This record gives sequence, C-alpha cells and structure tokens, in this order.
Amino acid sequence: MTTPDSSLPLDVDQIGKSYRQGRASVRALKNVSLSVEAGEFVAIMGASGSGKSTLLHAIAGLIDVDEGRVVIAGQDLAQFGDAALTRFRRRQLGIVFQAYNLIPTLSAEDNIRLPATASAGLDREVDAMLDRLGMTDRRQHKPAALSGGEQQRVAIARALICNPAILLADEPTGSLDSVSGTHLCQLLRAMVDEQGRSIVMVTHEPHVAMWADRVVVLKDGENLAEFATDGRRDPQSLGNRYHQSLDAGCER
Repeated sequence: MTTPDSSLPLDVDQIGKSYRQGRASVRALKNVSLSVEAGEFVAIMGASGSGKSTLLHAIAGLIDVDEGRVVIAGQDLAQFGDAALTRFRRRQLGIVFQAYNLIPTLSAEDNIRLPATASAGLDREVDAMLDRLGMTDRRQHKPAALSGGEQQRVAIARALICNPAILLADEPTGSLDSVSGTHLCQLLRAMVDEQGRSIVMVTHEPHVAMWADRVVVLKDGENLAEFATDGRRDPQSLGNRYHQSLDAGCER
C-alpha cells in the first residue's frame, strides 16, 4: 500500500471485501482505490452487483474492509473503535441515502439539527442551510408533509450541518421524479462550485453522473475505468463512454 495523502478528503487504497454465501466466499471489492481532491465531485457508476454501494459503505465506515485502507481527512478508519468511529463519522462524513432516512416525528428543522451538538452558532447555521436550500418556509413541516425532493434537501442539510470533510450520496435521485432529480443534481453541483464541497455519489444513471467532475466505473468489484466529464452536461455522450468502458473491460 502507498502512504496515505493527509491533504485529501478521501484516499482509498487497494481495499477488498468478501462475504460468505453458504460455503462460498464472494469478493464484493477487489483492490479498489479511489482518491478525491478537495472541491471535487466524483460519480461512481456500475451495474447492480458491481460493488459501488459496498464501496460507499466502506468509505462511510459502515462496513469493515478485509484489506487495504480507507483514509478520511488524514485519518485511517481502521484505527477507530466503534464509539470513536461514530463520533468521527458525525464530524467528518455526511451521508445521504436514496430513502432519505428522516425521523418522521421531527420537523425539517429538527431533523437538520439532529447530528449537531448545541453551539452558539447552530441557529445561524441551520437558518443559513434552510435558506440555501429554499426550505425556510417548510422548516416546521414533518417529513410526511414534504415532497420527495424537499425530504432529500433536508437529508442533505442534515448531512452537511457538521461541515464534514466529504459528502457521500448513495443513489440520491433514485426516489425522485426527473424534475426533482435534476434540481437535486444542480444543488450538489452548486455546493461544489460555490462552497468547495467534496462529494462522492453512487449512481447508475448517465444524466445524474454528468454533473460530476469525474466518473469512476466499477465492474465485478474492481476499478474498471475512470474519465473526466469536462463539464459537459451530455448524458448520451457520458452513457456511451460508460458502455465503452464496460465493453473494454469484457475484452481484458
């Protein structure tokens, strides 16, 4: 393994993960590496079973890896016990899931506050986050009274309230209609361009991945290819490059 770069928000070095299925061992990840620069938006693409969600869960410290290393903001996740990892995750990792995972009995505002500890500036931070997301007039609404797009905005605000080193998004548009999905992608892109956020997003949709700076392609748990989007919002071109990567991988 190489020496981790402590200046990077994320440095994944040759990680592997296996699962038992009966008597067989299935390799979900095989020597996968991924580095993300500050202010970079990376999309991970792959078919179902390619390992992309497993990779995201390993980055988030939700599963242990069998080999290799996951380093967040200069800290190797393997050094933490369960309690310390939970505290570190709360400070340095923002996680957004397809299913939103909001607390149904709490208002939008209280869901956003949930990961943060009380501080003198928290009210201002919550107000600014709600304003940035266009949710100020919905702050007292509970999740059931919010649209899917609004719930996902609240989930993003909750993930960012502690100003984490990196935001992880697992199929964040998967439960949204096309218009809400596009608005969400525009929001993530603006957070990178205007705030210098670092984002890693799992998706299988070219029209979602096109908002990223770089696309990493996984197949059968392995790094297959990666390419820059060059700022082009062209899902057909990106889809072609993605499928060319898969075809080239089949020929290896």
